[in-house]
Amino acid sequence: MGLSHREFFASLATLAREVSCRVSDSGAILEYDSGEVHIALGPESQRQLGLMKLPQTWVSLEFRNLSKAQRAIFLERFDLAFHRGGG
Repeated sequence: MGLSHREFFASLATLAREVSCRVSDSGAILEYDSGEVHIALGPESQRQLGLMKLPQTWVSLEFRNLSKAQRAIFLERFDLAFHRGGG
């Protein structure tokens, strides 16, 4: 994702208002519907485009005990929360 850890956690706060969320320095665990979403953050880095440097963080999501439909609904909400301007 094109953001720093600080920016990630600021955007995650939007979701944390809707679901139970346990946050650590390396990610978060969200209780969603009948299961959980485990989010792991990789190290922060930068992507350089010409003279411009943009933050970059690898993010991985692991779904536990969620159906394909539940995962799709969660991902729609996750994407909305991480659009610039919030969700």
